[in-house]
Amino acid sequence: MKFKGTALMAAVFLGLVLYYFFVDLPAEQEEITRQEQAEKLLPLESEKVVEFSLTGKGEPISLKREDLHNWKLTLPFPATGDSTEAEAFISKIADLKKTRTVEKNPKDLSIYGLSSPFLKIHFKFENKKEETLLIGNESPLGGHLYFKRESQPAVMMAASPQSSYEKSIYNFRDKTLLNFNTGSIQRIQIIREKNPLELKKTGEVWAISGDIRAQGDKDAIMNFLQAIQFSRITEFIDEAPESLESYGLNPPKLELVLDFDDESQTLSLGNLKEGKGYFGRVNDSKNIILVGTKLFEVLSQKTVEFLDKTLLEFEEKDILQLSLQSNNETIRIIRGENNSWNIQSPIKTAADLSTINSLLFDLKEAQINKFIKISMETPESFGLDHPQKSFSLKLKNSKTWTLQLGNLSADGQQVFAQRTGEPTVFSIPKEVTDKLFRSIHDLRNKKILRFENDEVNKVIIKTPENLFELRKNGPQWSLEKPEKIKTKHIGNDLVWMLNGLEFSSIITPPMPINLSGLDAPSFTIRLFKNDEEEVAFLKVGKHFEPEQEYLVETGNLQYRVKSKSLDSIPLSLDKFKLK
Repeated sequence: MKFKGTALMAAVFLGLVLYYFFVDLPAEQEEITRQEQAEKLLPLESEKVVEFSLTGKGEPISLKREDLHNWKLTLPFPATGDSTEAEAFISKIADLKKTRTVEKNPKDLSIYGLSSPFLKIHFKFENKKEETLLIGNESPLGGHLYFKRESQPAVMMAASPQSSYEKSIYNFRDKTLLNFNTGSIQRIQIIREKNPLELKKTGEVWAISGDIRAQGDKDAIMNFLQAIQFSRITEFIDEAPESLESYGLNPPKLELVLDFDDESQTLSLGNLKEGKGYFGRVNDSKNIILVGTKLFEVLSQKTVEFLDKTLLEFEEKDILQLSLQSNNETIRIIRGENNSWNIQSPIKTAADLSTINSLLFDLKEAQINKFIKISMETPESFGLDHPQKSFSLKLKNSKTWTLQLGNLSADGQQVFAQRTGEPTVFSIPKEVTDKLFRSIHDLRNKKILRFENDEVNKVIIKTPENLFELRKNGPQWSLEKPEKIKTKHIGNDLVWMLNGLEFSSIITPPMPINLSGLDAPSFTIRLFKNDEEEVAFLKVGKHFEPEQEYLVETGNLQYRVKSKSLDSIPLSLDKFKLK
């Protein structure tokens, strides 16, 4: 019985919930909607308006919906409508809420400015119904207007300024200058009296032809196209001009041609209307328009503005040789086996792989700061008749690319430069050239000892007082002499440090043994593989106090190394003991 009672209560509760959601709630929502509609000045659904017109002081304006979000101007002449403006205007009317009803049955509409209204707005709807809204004077206190629906006698008031209804043909007319998708453009032509320009796209690469032939900067070209795409007609001048000459359009002063998808669009620009813009014409339209001066400036850009500012595009795997010439010295580096690099001149030695990779990365990232001259008629004015420095790459396809550097700019921050086979002079930041032109010391491999870490299994360190012998058994290192101690990381750390030991300079010619401190060295280190085969030997001599450097010797060559590079070498028994 208790279960039946609980079930009955649950059924009643469920019934109440369902009644609320399916009866009460819809009724509440319907009442809210009814109240909102009652507050509206002119209840209408924007999407159901198919036509509207404005009649006031100027020419009548009429627009008709072609399809969803697409409006056409029908009066005073047929033209494409500004759909955004049309729908915003309808929405503004739809959102108007009446502040109050001023007079239900007025005898004299003239006192409200409604006998000869400021504006009549006539609407036609999908259901064939029509309605007209009259807009009269501002209220004496300002900020409100008098309104009246033509189908009803009442005069209403709503908060709205009269200026928001002062619309012209220009407001409702499509002001798109050229309609295109930037990604579909395949060719751009700028036809002008001086320096005509053609940009042609193949795949993703733009090529420039005209007064110079070079690769285009795709970002600069995209910015150029977007500037055109977002430009708007600022004024409609003449629908059917008697002549084009008076506008400077026969012939035009400048012409833009955009080719895409087997069609093209043309913009012709003529004379300047002082303080307003330039007269123009789109395609073969008779209509004369006005465009802003900024667009004319965009279309008047020099060829150099479109040049690709990447200094050099390349794949690292395709480079066979690098040459850096400066200060009457040429450093030549060639690719070896297994992606190694070797310096061939001025000395023969291994190159530092990380430095070469860093140099190539800096070259790939380098950007031209500014193009100075398209053709170099006076190379001496830029210091390029006798370049101070040059940087060359030899590639697998047998081509050679060379960068020549001349004088510094007046502020000392830029360097004038020129590339192989190009007449163009440009500038690049001095900090870029500083990164590219490394010294022989920077480029060479500065490692003193050469061995494989894994092959070392015995290390002997000898000081004037002690001899320490480390041995490796499997992965574990231990000290064998002067006493047996298991070490934790010292063996591996020591081998790793010695393999990375670099010199700061080479001592040439070598110092005499009695001056170098090598006759009584501070310590020596020997590394062995297979217990007996010596793979490296380092002797540490004189300490140069001011520079904090040691003189070291290996393979009959003397070097200077930073003291801190040797600080981690254990030279006392305490250093081997675990803490």
